[in-house]
Amino acid sequence: MFLKTLLSAAAALTLGAAAFAQTNTVAITNGELHMTSADGDVVMDGTILIRGGRIVGVGQDLDVPDSAEVIDAGGMPVTPGFFVSMSAIGLNEIGAVREANDQGTDNMALSAALDARDGYNADSSVIDVTRAGGITRAYTTPSAGGTLFGGCGMVISMERGFDAIVEPCAAQVATLGESAAGQTGGSRQGAMATFRRALEDAIAYDDDPEAYAASGAENRLSVEDASALVPAAMGDQLMMISVHGASDIRRVLELVERYDLDVVLVGATEAWRVADELAEAEVPVLINPLANLPQSFERMGATLTAAQKLSDAGVTVAFYDAGIGYTHNARLLPQLAGNAVANGMDYAAAMRAVTLTPAEMFGLGRSLGTLERGKLADVVIWDGDPFEVTSRPSRVFIEGEEKSLENRQSRLEERYKDLSRGDKPFQYRNR
Repeated sequence: MFLKTLLSAAAALTLGAAAFAQTNTVAITNGELHMTSADGDVVMDGTILIRGGRIVGVGQDLDVPDSAEVIDAGGMPVTPGFFVSMSAIGLNEIGAVREANDQGTDNMALSAALDARDGYNADSSVIDVTRAGGITRAYTTPSAGGTLFGGCGMVISMERGFDAIVEPCAAQVATLGESAAGQTGGSRQGAMATFRRALEDAIAYDDDPEAYAASGAENRLSVEDASALVPAAMGDQLMMISVHGASDIRRVLELVERYDLDVVLVGATEAWRVADELAEAEVPVLINPLANLPQSFERMGATLTAAQKLSDAGVTVAFYDAGIGYTHNARLLPQLAGNAVANGMDYAAAMRAVTLTPAEMFGLGRSLGTLERGKLADVVIWDGDPFEVTSRPSRVFIEGEEKSLENRQSRLEERYKDLSRGDKPFQYRNR
């Protein structure tokens, strides 16, 4: 009885402390505030007031409550938490170890029905490393392996635990172009016809599920895939389509018009060549600003100025890296933005590409992406220009709670910082 009473008292104290942390005001003062509006406004010598997990005040000369915890930013940049637009965080812990890599599947029987939640590792060490880079949110997704559709990805917060899943099944992933041609008989005609048939299958399923299930027609999507693809095929769910060549992008725009799809183009190496068409169709692109090599025939138009050309044409742009920065180095997202700026992109547009634009893509623009009153307090204080490779976050807040910057890499640094001989092996030191 005494133990039960003691545990109840301890729980009450813990909850009380958590409640106090959420209701007590935090004031970040003397900051260079970026993205204080959707237009990318910057406020110098600014103050942010945080209470209850949200931003309750932004600007200059704000009244700071006497009870507030005051954090002096020292004139350094303060930004919204950065948002990784595509990754496999929590799905791929060790890429070369099959048991620790749930990014893709060799199961050809199912594709659109795959759900990132089923393979998510909520204790992934990648989460801590990514957060230490100033990232507070990410879209993580299965990949389209041997099929045209990869399944449903989700938006996560950079915290451990399943409570970090912010938006389950936020978008369906798909592929077209050279990759899709190789999976459908070797031609783009086959890929496009198969893609259109999949959309028609999903529409047919939505119209009459029982009749679809009883049809037994060959080469149709399985009931599971057809059901899962319905929201995207009906334009009610975002579809992330990987495509690179200008001609393939035009075919996707035709699909968007015909089926009224909600699409983001992923990769989009030659998107700058059809920038005016993309801007008119209001189709966003997710590109790698460092892609400047013609790695294949569909990427012959690769250029470091793609981000600048697309942005100047009025295309909505966000960044990702399909290579080394896809998952384990997703924290390098600020460097992608910095390189875009170095090659002509407007600084505010690049800042928007790693904050507000991804939030808006996934329907979270009302709560994330800017330092505006009423939004969730995902806030990062930096020790220099966020887009410089030598800059690091000094403090990171997710929904108003300051998060640790410690991670596997920082612990390894501490462990091997002292290489002198000792009584214990290195792996047992600093514990």
